[in-house]
Amino acid sequence: MKKIFLDTNILIDVLARRDGFFEAASNVVNLGIDGEVTLHTTSMSLATTLFVVRKVLGYDNTIAALKALEPFLEIVPMDAVQCHYALHSGMPDFEDMLQYEAAKAAGCSAVITRNKKHFPASGIAILTPQEFLLQLSV
Repeated sequence: MKKIFLDTNILIDVLARRDGFFEAASNVVNLGIDGEVTLHTTSMSLATTLFVVRKVLGYDNTIAALKALEPFLEIVPMDAVQCHYALHSGMPDFEDMLQYEAAKAAGCSAVITRNKKHFPASGIAILTPQEFLLQLSV
């Protein structure tokens, strides 16, 4: 089964139902809920999602939404190795590189994000939700 990593912005798009982004992001998440792919993320992504989405849904509703999604997420670790590689990557966004390194260490085949420019051009695939969904339909 295909292992994909959800960047923080994808989780926020789904839970906050962001205009213009919700549909594609939720279609990707639904693939995981339906068992067609396995969804991976980090605890840092969940914490950041809570911080952002609570401003839209409130704290209790955001926690409830994360609890509903949790059974469908594989929470992958980040450790000193991922931190080292991210610090020395030369890429412009440390947080995104932490995510990338965690996804790579977990054996994910793709990172699903709306912010491709903060990830390396080689290694595992970096795809928008739309690009990922198109790949599946081909």
